[in-house]
Amino acid sequence: MRHDPPLPAGTPLPLPRAPLPGPVEAPVPLDATAIAEFNDLLHELHPDAPHLDHDAVASVAQWLQSLPQPQADALLQARLGRLAELQAMAADPDWAIEPALGKRIRRLVAYVDRERDLIPDDVPRIGRLDDALLVELAWPMVAEELEDYRDFQRFREESGAGFGGHPRREDWLRTRLEEGALWEQLHRVRHQHYVDYGPLEGGLRVV
Repeated sequence: MRHDPPLPAGTPLPLPRAPLPGPVEAPVPLDATAIAEFNDLLHELHPDAPHLDHDAVASVAQWLQSLPQPQADALLQARLGRLAELQAMAADPDWAIEPALGKRIRRLVAYVDRERDLIPDDVPRIGRLDDALLVELAWPMVAEELEDYRDFQRFREESGAGFGGHPRREDWLRTRLEEGALWEQLHRVRHQHYVDYGPLEGGLRVV
């Protein structure tokens, strides 16, 4: 069964799933070299991400430009606003993410911080579209880690006092594994008898 990739916000931006039948006019010039650089970075961050061509980006730009300004801004911010959470996770000394993942997060943030990229940030309405697209399409590379980090934050709030106020990733993992083993044991106990006396012989006798 095919599962849709995790998303940073709501429904996905409407990228075409197949090549479009004809050329699409972009609201702003899209340089072929900039598109290639965008794809190179995207696939460095998430190798299984789709490849974007000129028409795909142009079609989403047209769609975004057709929306009321507040709605367009909200759609972009719903994606770009997730970067703060990623940066907090990467900087948390108690969590200690893998260096390779930390590098990818820094590369993602560095692109979003650039003002002159595939679509310059000062272009009205659509200037942050390429940034939002990169966040959304690269999101599967961080989604599972971020879910674990959220659970770690809950664990730290609930059990931090037992670890001097600063439980670490290994403390969270060990505790969760122990809880999982306990749950499995309880599950087994509920579904078996403590003593197996075997089948009754001779039936029941009423005296």
